[in-house]
Amino acid sequence: MSDFVVLNGRLLLYEDARIAPLDGGFLHGAGLFETMRARRGRVPLLHAHLDRVHASAAALAMELRLDTPVIADCIEELLAAENLSEARIRLSVSAGDTHQPGGDAADRPNTTLISAAPFVPYPPPLYENGMTVLVSNYRQNPRMPSTGHKTLSYVDRLLALRQAQVARAGEALWLTAAENALAEGCVSNVFLVAADGCVSTPPCQYPADKAFRMCLPGITRNVLISLQNKEDIKIQEKMLYIEDILSASEIFLTNALMGVMPVCRIERHAVGTEKPGPVTRKLAQLYDHYLTETSDAAT
Repeated sequence: MSDFVVLNGRLLLYEDARIAPLDGGFLHGAGLFETMRARRGRVPLLHAHLDRVHASAAALAMELRLDTPVIADCIEELLAAENLSEARIRLSVSAGDTHQPGGDAADRPNTTLISAAPFVPYPPPLYENGMTVLVSNYRQNPRMPSTGHKTLSYVDRLLALRQAQVARAGEALWLTAAENALAEGCVSNVFLVAADGCVSTPPCQYPADKAFRMCLPGITRNVLISLQNKEDIKIQEKMLYIEDILSASEIFLTNALMGVMPVCRIERHAVGTEKPGPVTRKLAQLYDHYLTETSDAAT
């Protein structure tokens, strides 16, 4: 259990941290969060995470006042207090105390909470043998304004993850409501590798109306796309359907904590040889090398 948190820029003992009873995050789920991995005491992709928070805030008409250097200092102070070098960090930002005089959201201070815990990697056998996933019976609606953003209203993802755990799977894939097109996982982005080695992933913007989103613009997803382009691996963002999922020779998931996670089965359907494929293994190595280089540059 964490001994300390940073609340609104102040390092506090866990038991001393207090959030207003009428905070907009508690009342309405009005807020955003980021889950980040610290390596060697630093978050190598911190700027990308905070840029995404600001972009989501602008899209959802939220007023956020996050100063990246201040957040970086707060994380460093928290990690030192917790004596952590390798850590899982959660940044939560809510709309703040709605009971403030005046009631103007633009003038209301945000509630900013940072917590840290020891980084616990996914079990090594999952990387060696691949993860089993299922297709959730819940559906993603690209026309919902919250789609593609990491909001504090997360119960639908937790229910789908519970559905996966009951089925002894590690993740649940979401399809869109209208087209039954692949969108994302509960906590991950999804990549498919075709028999010819071409890699595909769902687009972030909804092709039917680019004002809306299909999926979260994952930080790890963006790094992987960049690495594939540099390595001259063919990568495309396109609409993908259940037949594409079932015919894929390789499938892998990405997020900041799991990195590159191979998928061996979709429920009872074997993916390729039911082992991590060559493209997945290569990209996992490239990503790990990238993070190591980025961490070295940050220290």
